[in-house]
Amino acid sequence: MNPEPTFSWNATAFFADLTKRNRFAVANGFHFCKVSGLEGFEEALASMQSHKAFVCVSDISQGYTDINNTPHTRRVKTVFLAMRHAIDNMEARMSCMETMRELFRQFMSVLILEQTKLQQHAIYLDPRISFQEIDRYFFSGCACAYFQIAVDTCTDLQFNNEEWADD
Repeated sequence: MNPEPTFSWNATAFFADLTKRNRFAVANGFHFCKVSGLEGFEEALASMQSHKAFVCVSDISQGYTDINNTPHTRRVKTVFLAMRHAIDNMEARMSCMETMRELFRQFMSVLILEQTKLQQHAIYLDPRISFQEIDRYFFSGCACAYFQIAVDTCTDLQFNNEEWADD
């Protein structure tokens, strides 16, 4: 029995493409990279000398499987936005925050269209996408914010005896 091919959504590829194609992101020098959570900014930190702004998608996710009614699996992906600014310059920091807020808005305008496409493949984005600004210095001279996207996919939890050894 051949399983049906499944369609999946790659948040990393999606936001890498958005960063490259968005005029506002390009004009403000945003560079895309992958990270492993907030503590794993190695790729971004390695390019701090050559880039001043970042869109980073975490390669780890949180999630759960709901086994009631329509079984589904939820994965939550985190996207970080970060911008360098002059150290101890609150005006520059606030300007960075405004820029990141606008980039978030523009990304969400595309995500609305993406949501419709994904639903055709039984992939559902949670319509509530929260934007969180990190209220302390992420690291000296850098403003940071993040948002999380919850993605639900139908999960086949049908028992298959062939997957189990006999006792």
